[in-house]
Amino acid sequence: MNAHSAPHGDNPASAFTIVMLSLVAFMFLIIGIAVVAVSSLRPTKIDPSVTALADQRIKPVGQVHQGGAGGPEGALAVTAAAPDAGPVDGAAVYQQACFSCHASGVAGAPKLGNAEDWAPRLAQGIETLHQHSLQGIRAMPPKGGFMNLSDGQVEAAVDYMVDQVKQ
Repeated sequence: MNAHSAPHGDNPASAFTIVMLSLVAFMFLIIGIAVVAVSSLRPTKIDPSVTALADQRIKPVGQVHQGGAGGPEGALAVTAAAPDAGPVDGAAVYQQACFSCHASGVAGAPKLGNAEDWAPRLAQGIETLHQHSLQGIRAMPPKGGFMNLSDGQVEAAVDYMVDQVKQ
């Protein structure tokens, strides 16, 4: 043995390796204990009332029938959750669906009550405005992105916005 060599057991690299392997083994032991503890705490039965609440929250808002019982023969029919009944309050539809864009003019939407924004649109006529609101135009998707609205509801909201400019 010379002055520059160390005894076999004093190698710092092997000591580091032993410490690291010990820490890894200890980590796996702790993870194994945690997995066993968590799996033993998991309920074996699911409460039916919790399942019913979850089913209620995630139920679909409509149904699609394809022929057969409950639907027209040989055709697709979509039934909405809330059928269109009676007169429609355009102001309520505006507050529900149109407000987010038309109050601030998002993506070029004409602002409610701003005659300057509405003038070129009004020049096209109310039928064109209704058509654009139902089919979409530029950044506005059909029905403003609220496909659950009926055509009558969308047209009532447009009429409400137009009335705010004419006042």
